[in-house]
Amino acid sequence: MTSFFTRAVFLVALAHFTIELCGNFLPVLYPILITTLGLTYSQIGVIALVAGLSEALLQPVFGHLSDQWGARRITVLSIIWMGTLLGLVGFTWNYLSLIGLVGLGVLGSAAFHPAGATLASANTGKNRGKSQSIFAVGGNFGSALSPLLVAAGIAWLGLPGTTILIPIALLVGLILHWQLGREAQIESGRLPHHSPHRPALAAMDSATRRGLILLVVAVMCRSWVQVGFVTYLPEWIQSQTGSLALGGQMLAVFAVATGVGSLTGGSLSDRIGGWQVFVISMVLIGPALWLFLHASGLWQLLLVGLVGALIGLTFPVAVIMAQETWPYGVGFASALVMGVGWAPGGLGASFTGFVADNSSLATGLQLLVFPPLLGLACILAYAALQRRSVRVVQSDVTG
Repeated sequence: MTSFFTRAVFLVALAHFTIELCGNFLPVLYPILITTLGLTYSQIGVIALVAGLSEALLQPVFGHLSDQWGARRITVLSIIWMGTLLGLVGFTWNYLSLIGLVGLGVLGSAAFHPAGATLASANTGKNRGKSQSIFAVGGNFGSALSPLLVAAGIAWLGLPGTTILIPIALLVGLILHWQLGREAQIESGRLPHHSPHRPALAAMDSATRRGLILLVVAVMCRSWVQVGFVTYLPEWIQSQTGSLALGGQMLAVFAVATGVGSLTGGSLSDRIGGWQVFVISMVLIGPALWLFLHASGLWQLLLVGLVGALIGLTFPVAVIMAQETWPYGVGFASALVMGVGWAPGGLGASFTGFVADNSSLATGLQLLVFPPLLGLACILAYAALQRRSVRVVQSDVTG
């Protein structure tokens, strides 16, 4: 018989797979929209900015609602909402309609991620690292398949081929509504070993607040690199005499590698610690990205995979670290790193587009080697703060 842990976690991973399947195809559309709608690099960056901010700014609100109301309903409805609205992107007729549809559609992602992370952590005991890895990998593989699936739909139906996402979202939403409804116990929004009497957010002590701020800024630096990189990757490949199909394949390799990194990161954090895994990622992302931009052929393919894997290492780790820092509301804590932590992604993509319009796309992408340095400083400060907090607690106990 399949264990509860296996059944519940894999259902939530399926949900994460579907939400990312419905939301990560836009970069492969941008070269087409540049031609059909006459968009500039800066306008593409603004679209990425709107998408990032729409998701990031409201995610903590949805995280708090997930802690208060339960995560199952939010998970199901968010998938149907996002799949339906973004499935209609192929029918947009101008720049403003595109921004509006994308901005509304990604609210589904904002609602889903804290709820999904809550479900993935509930009732897993000491396997939280493993369960968050499985949850993250579901999303990574959805991201990998998204541009390939939509590209196939466009080849079949033209731009209206984005509607291929709508029946998938509806079907998975119905399956999850039925199956998760049978698993009432995974509605819990707290870690099993903590009291159900959770302190209010206002009761959060200063050390906890500082720790969460440092962790969120570190995630922001990672997000800046990731969103800025994937937004312009297909266009950069085309500028290097590649094809749109090769750009889509590069995105797929990046997403699959990110999934491998996510699967590795959760298990590795259970062995050596979360902040140590984060440090490894921040140290190596910049050099790997720089080498990719100066490579060609097979080396380029291998290096785009390395960049994706290094970024993926931190996905489950950041969520676990946030939940451990504020264990009384794991939906809210998860939303901080998955929501607010993603906000600079769109800002970074917009900045990269601005640099590309005024210099070159290669220059804009090369500047992405610097944000990980700030992320490294933040995560080292976080680790020092956590060690000091542990020493204070130990001193109080022994005293």
